[in-house]
Amino acid sequence: MVEIEFFDTARLEARMKAHIGLHMLRLFCHVYQTRSVSVAAERCAISQSAASYLLAQTREQTGDPLFVRNREGMVPTSFASVFYAKVKPALETLDLAMTNIGTFDPASTNRSVRIAMSDIGEMQFIPVLLRNMYHEAPGIVIETHALKTDDLDDALRTNQIDFAIGYLPTLVDRIPNTHLFDEKYVCLYSPRNDYLTGGMSLDAYLKCPHIEVVSPTSYHNSGDRLISEQLPERKLGLRVAHYSSVPSAVSSTNMIVTVPSRIALAFQATHDVVYADLPFETKLIEVRLFWSDVFVAEPGLAWMKQKITEAIRAV
Repeated sequence: MVEIEFFDTARLEARMKAHIGLHMLRLFCHVYQTRSVSVAAERCAISQSAASYLLAQTREQTGDPLFVRNREGMVPTSFASVFYAKVKPALETLDLAMTNIGTFDPASTNRSVRIAMSDIGEMQFIPVLLRNMYHEAPGIVIETHALKTDDLDDALRTNQIDFAIGYLPTLVDRIPNTHLFDEKYVCLYSPRNDYLTGGMSLDAYLKCPHIEVVSPTSYHNSGDRLISEQLPERKLGLRVAHYSSVPSAVSSTNMIVTVPSRIALAFQATHDVVYADLPFETKLIEVRLFWSDVFVAEPGLAWMKQKITEAIRAV
């Protein structure tokens, strides 16, 4: 039987008002993020023994073990996950308030930049961002977050994330944003696909079994949905939650998938697949960068916004 712990809100608030210092909270957040006491100690510039002592004090104050060690590292308890969700944004806001608002030194910063993007967004953008940021800001930490589209507005406004990247038409009129690039959809398929020996035609496209990627954190759901509405007779062969399994499935079967052209190009470079233009007209999709107008005025985030924009537009 699986036991589910339901938290008493008053109990949780009482714990958070306990005598816990900022250094204890910072260490807790680093352990949560890295799953390692030793790595967290390095980030806090303290010894591992000091980190172990502070973690023990935090456990005593909260009345919870916080982490359980196994082969995966320090795995957070359910209470620790709730605690982290409250503590991390508070620390970020405090750090922002304590920052000298007129200065930012990329070379010495060790702050995190939190970016919401889909799994294919990570494939496209993370290598570019690493190359573009790390030579100027070697201490910066890039965190990616997979959030539902409906949660992005609130997450940006409440400083849970710093930026969001993707095709997010429902946010364009509500959240500050800038255009990064236009993207088109193409068809990815195996060069041995039995239905496409004569090339890509609408008839052949409809005969092939299709792979559909459906995930609450995929920012291309709306684009694929438009194609499904345009061609309701498409035959479904596989429905998955992530793009990671798509190229292998395509290369070994007669299945095809409709994906953004940049992703098709990346898959073609690493798998035995090819791609072609769709045999019908579709709208270009606009990939944009979104941010909170409240927090991006801080020089560090303003610098990151500029670097993200430059890096992705240059691809």
